[in-house]
Amino acid sequence: MGPDLPHTDFALDMQGLERLRRGAAEDPENNLRAAAEQFEALFLQKLMQSMRDASPRSELIDSTRIRFYESLFDQQLSQHLAGRGLGLAEQLVKQLSDSSAVDE
Repeated sequence: MGPDLPHTDFALDMQGLERLRRGAAEDPENNLRAAAEQFEALFLQKLMQSMRDASPRSELIDSTRIRFYESLFDQQLSQHLAGRGLGLAEQLVKQLSDSSAVDE
């Protein structure tokens, strides 16, 4: 990946949460950004899932297989969009950094 491309992970990376948890325990300041991006990805995934549930479906192309692949697509797309940044992660980092500075 070049420096101009955003950092995105595979949405189904099962060890990603454990790496994030371990990194946050070791160095919470530097891993706050990664946790905020993961939260942004989860938020976007739930948003896309709600939008799909709210839209009408045709009986001709509706099946459990299609829903499964749509959910995989939504997971990967939300991870990609969060990697590019929509602003939610930046606001979380800013707010949590400010609150941790006040607590000390």
